[in-house]
Amino acid sequence: MPELTKLLPKIILASQSPARKRLLEDLGIAVTVIPTDCDESYEENSPDKVVAMLALRKLETFRKRHPRYTDPVLCCDTMVFCGGKLIGKAENREEAFAQLASFSGKTQSVHSGWALWYNDQVLSASDTAYVTFKELTSETIESYLSCREWVGAAGSYRIQEQGSSLVRKVEGDFATVIGLPLSQISEILLLTVPVSDGAEFPPPRG
Repeated sequence: MPELTKLLPKIILASQSPARKRLLEDLGIAVTVIPTDCDESYEENSPDKVVAMLALRKLETFRKRHPRYTDPVLCCDTMVFCGGKLIGKAENREEAFAQLASFSGKTQSVHSGWALWYNDQVLSASDTAYVTFKELTSETIESYLSCREWVGAAGSYRIQEQGSSLVRKVEGDFATVIGLPLSQISEILLLTVPVSDGAEFPPPRG
């Protein structure tokens, strides 16, 4: 994805997710991590709208706290939708077990929203991918939980790590399941700021 690297040679990632940081760094983007938190309550029941709204809220919070930063800032939020419910991060092992047990043999949708600030403009959207789980026994779930990948992960699994052993197939952008829809971000940025060969993203104002 060389176009994205041209558009965003460096970025502030307002997220504690090592996986998101790794995705960006693998593209050659210089990443500075400055986590931010905010009120994550919501009334909306559309998964796409919820994750996009929360990403925007995180970005607004970051900008209020750090008004002098001029580098691009990226905020993200990811949730799982399965069985008619929006599912975020489990608070404890018991809740993580219940989440994974509810995924057994089913296809879920994973929704990742993002908000990017650059040069006084805000870009935001969300993307959806679909993950089908294998039939999971209690023993399989307990064994997976012991590696503690569930901590801090939407849906209590990390598909880029040992969580892949629980999954039968993925439809859509694999990076969306990880929590950062890189293909969509690249497409929207290219529409907003066309890049020709050798061109650089315009420097921030001020």
